[in-house]
Amino acid sequence: MPTCTPLKPITGQLKRRVIRDLVIGLGAGWGVATVYWHYFDKRMKRVDDYYAKHGRASERVDVDAFNAAHARLMVKKEDDE
Repeated sequence: MPTCTPLKPITGQLKRRVIRDLVIGLGAGWGVATVYWHYFDKRMKRVDDYYAKHGRASERVDVDAFNAAHARLMVKKEDDE
């Protein structure tokens, strides 16, 4: 009849799991950042250059002009009240 031998204690699993999760998370983040930097960001620069070259850059929203117009509307609204 086989005797009941104790199993080796399971040690170090939490540490390995934490290290594995950190490595996978950081690796995935690095990969996504690399794809963004090399594809999307450079593609947007090409689009910006195209519009600047063809004189359509004025179609973009001018933030300062928008803020000035918004301030004028707010003053007019306060005067109407």
